[in-house]
Amino acid sequence: MELLHSKGADLNAVWRGYRPLHSLLQEEPHRASGTPSAERLECLDWLLAHGADPEQPGAWPPARAIIIAAFMGEPRYVNRLRKARARIDGFAAAALGDQNLVQKTLIRSPGFVRQRDSGGLTALQCAAGSRFSEAAALDVAMVLLRAGADLRMQTKSWNHNIDAVYLAASAKNKALFALLLEHGADATEALVPAVWNADEEFAELALQRGAQPDLAVADSQPLLNSLIRWGQIRKARWLLAHGASPNVPDHQGWTALHQAASRGNEQMMRALLEAGGDAAPRDHQGSTPIDIARRARRNKLVDLLRR
Repeated sequence: MELLHSKGADLNAVWRGYRPLHSLLQEEPHRASGTPSAERLECLDWLLAHGADPEQPGAWPPARAIIIAAFMGEPRYVNRLRKARARIDGFAAAALGDQNLVQKTLIRSPGFVRQRDSGGLTALQCAAGSRFSEAAALDVAMVLLRAGADLRMQTKSWNHNIDAVYLAASAKNKALFALLLEHGADATEALVPAVWNADEEFAELALQRGAQPDLAVADSQPLLNSLIRWGQIRKARWLLAHGASPNVPDHQGWTALHQAASRGNEQMMRALLEAGGDAAPRDHQGSTPIDIARRARRNKLVDLLRR
């Protein structure tokens, strides 16, 4: 870092939504930071001392460094940013679980619940995505919901929009996830991040609230198809066991069997057939799952589908 800086590197440059400071704080977007090394903490101190601006948004989802640090759940990051005079306003307070400051902000500006921070997040989203303190995040979320926060407000993040439910699932805050469902979050939409980003307990909460697996959509595909596409076999089998149909077509006419045939997973194909999967439907190009398997030279799947 010192060498790059001496050659004129911009410590606030951005690439694919990340600045150096945010890259240091957030190694993996959907996981807590873990215990940072002494070298990483030293690098954070150096960045802040040499002009890295904690007020510029970056990372996933786009947010100021103090909010990303709360999303990572790491007090040492937060403390260093505080010492560097990172701004602690209502949005940062929501992420840090500071209920008193959130309430004071609401008193000064009742419309705060509908406002967005510089990166686009609402205060409710800041609370939902926080790993700093699950209990404190829950309390802040309750305050914001009572003040009229709209839990369906969405924020652009990379290639898709996210909401408070998505962030609560990503942070694995089950109590907050349940609270949002109780306050009217769409259970079918909530099923998608529950399955993808959390675990079966979250998904079961969504099902208890009336989620319909066959109407759940991920990346413009039925959720089951999307899971198979990305090799999430255990999750796909769980969804099948909880009522998902293997025969729901996507926008190009592919059912889960078409998707499994293209991926070549025999175990998944057997599970789909046992769940009532139909090998006969044709996609919009006229291809059956057998045709897909044959073109991909998945001979075992071709035999299995024929039987």
